[in-house]
Amino acid sequence: MRALRFPILVVLVALFAAGCSTNRKPLFDVDGEGQATSFRRYTDRPAVDHVFRWNKRAFQIVEADFRPVPSPDRNAVMLRHGKPDYFRTDVRGERLNELFDEWVYWNQNVIVQFIDGKLVYEGALLDSDRWLVRYGFPSRAYSQQYEIGPRRETWIYEHLFRVGGMAASFNDGTIVFQANY
Repeated sequence: MRALRFPILVVLVALFAAGCSTNRKPLFDVDGEGQATSFRRYTDRPAVDHVFRWNKRAFQIVEADFRPVPSPDRNAVMLRHGKPDYFRTDVRGERLNELFDEWVYWNQNVIVQFIDGKLVYEGALLDSDRWLVRYGFPSRAYSQQYEIGPRRETWIYEHLFRVGGMAASFNDGTIVFQANY
């Protein structure tokens, strides 16, 4: 009887570890009718903190030789919109701690998000997206999101060697306050 306990314990620990160590995350939410709906991912740590992110630039300009890793969804987006104006890869999301890629179509006012080449979000470019493209990551960022209600963010841009800076507040990505100081 005692010899039987150890293999059962090993099997239970292995099954528990296999179930808990999965990195699969839902790509879509489910609405009230049970239909899959896409949702926008937001950046985890959207500020320059000199520990996790040294560079202030958030997006890279797309050069003529832009060749993303091919996938059916990426190819379909490129057929629909063409080559993006800006992009960034391996963005760590705050909601599910997942990595996603973003493409920005500035003149078409579109932002597209992919996870492992699969299209997970396509929507309108928000004011906060335009700020990230123009000014890069802020020096400090404060974010507030409740279960119900808007997502509120305040970004502060400070100069490293001179006095002054900028501050901007966003409500669900729409700018509600901007000031230079």
